[in-house]
Amino acid sequence: MLKGLYTSALSLAVLEKKQEVSANNLANINTPGYKKETVISAAFPDMLVHRLNDYEVTGNKQPYVGRLTMGVRLDDIVIDHADGIQQTTGNYQQLALATDGYFAVMTPQGERYTRNGEFNVNPEGIICTSDGYPLLGHNGEINVRGGEFVIGERGEVYCDGERVDDIRVVTLEKDEMIKEGSSLFRAENPQEQRNPQVIQGALEGSNAYAIDEMMNMINIMRAYESNQRVMQTHDTTLEKAVSQIGQI
Repeated sequence: MLKGLYTSALSLAVLEKKQEVSANNLANINTPGYKKETVISAAFPDMLVHRLNDYEVTGNKQPYVGRLTMGVRLDDIVIDHADGIQQTTGNYQQLALATDGYFAVMTPQGERYTRNGEFNVNPEGIICTSDGYPLLGHNGEINVRGGEFVIGERGEVYCDGERVDDIRVVTLEKDEMIKEGSSLFRAENPQEQRNPQVIQGALEGSNAYAIDEMMNMINIMRAYESNQRVMQTHDTTLEKAVSQIGQI
């Protein structure tokens, strides 16, 4: 009975994490470039069960009873790198990538990478993210002197007819990427994208969808309630074992 309580409690912990991740996905369905997360669960290794202190049947070997499953555990949280749907916005400061790769930006913690192309120009004339992180070109921060700029298909930046810089687009190894915040990634050894395709006046949306996440949260809640009922049943059984059987 105690094993049943532990098994249900472990399952509740995993389901709680799944609900947290799904709720975060739902909260970011309107975040450009957001990549949804998925919780991967796994079973604990099975254990062989033997009857202790009983050598009458098999001599000097404890009788084999069966296998015992210890429950479920959180194995990993993986990121879905599938592209979101591109939407035309008409805003010349917003960009999207039609190829693999990520925009490089500079943060206080160092260089980071994102598919979120919601940029703007700060008072110093530098193209920045909505959080104020400068977009990087091959020559560092891209300064358009506060004027309207034009982006070529390969990421060339033109301001007043003059080529200012080229936007730096890099490719990353998916298994080495570490997510930071809603749409930033950290990774080692970024490789320059040789043939980037940058679309001006468009945004890549989130790859999380409201209906999918809401259905997922409903299924998680039902599983959570089922495990709660199992724990209540075990608790009732233990109470009877202590209060009634003990009196016999």
